[in-house]
Amino acid sequence: MWDFSTVADHIGQAIERAEADLRLEQAVYGLDARDERELQSLLAESLMAQYQVAREVHYPSSHGKKKSHRMRCDLVLSPLGRPLKLDTAPPTLFDPPDMCEPGDALWLEVKTAFQFREGGARHLGYGSQWRQAVVEDLRKIEAEASIRQAGLLLIVFNESRDVLDKDIELFEDVLIRKEVLAGFRQVRQIPILDRIGHTLCTIALWPTIQR
Repeated sequence: MWDFSTVADHIGQAIERAEADLRLEQAVYGLDARDERELQSLLAESLMAQYQVAREVHYPSSHGKKKSHRMRCDLVLSPLGRPLKLDTAPPTLFDPPDMCEPGDALWLEVKTAFQFREGGARHLGYGSQWRQAVVEDLRKIEAEASIRQAGLLLIVFNESRDVLDKDIELFEDVLIRKEVLAGFRQVRQIPILDRIGHTLCTIALWPTIQR
């Protein structure tokens, strides 16, 4: 149902538009000055032109637990006109007639990685951003029995394509060693204005292989 190439195109276009807007207004700070939640908000707002978008959605397997103890997914996409059916919201007479079941939606965990910090200093946690929390998110997704399609979206800011290509290869080696199942990646690269050392914003989207 979900074409990951098309989804990656839409996400890449959202980043391109945001970068173009910043250049037009001659902004002092770029996209790489935003934290993970701010970038998630940017994508959620932009993707509403193509999809229904839900944020911070509880995973189905945690149903019945206290809300504060339930694991959540960053972004969940469903077809336009078919908002996601949430287990936290009891049905009402005003619900759309054709709501989207969790198994028909696309569940995305969104993570960011920055090679440099503000001021141009190298981010000492750059490598660990790729190799620890990201792997745990993939494991969390693939264990959800009622989710049929999901993926990891990584937004990376770095200095060059050469650095990016090497880092993605290293990251996929980690996935293999950790026995995390992921499909063929979709990559979109967007040049950005160099403010702190980054000249490239890359989005890499991996479909998970549900167990």
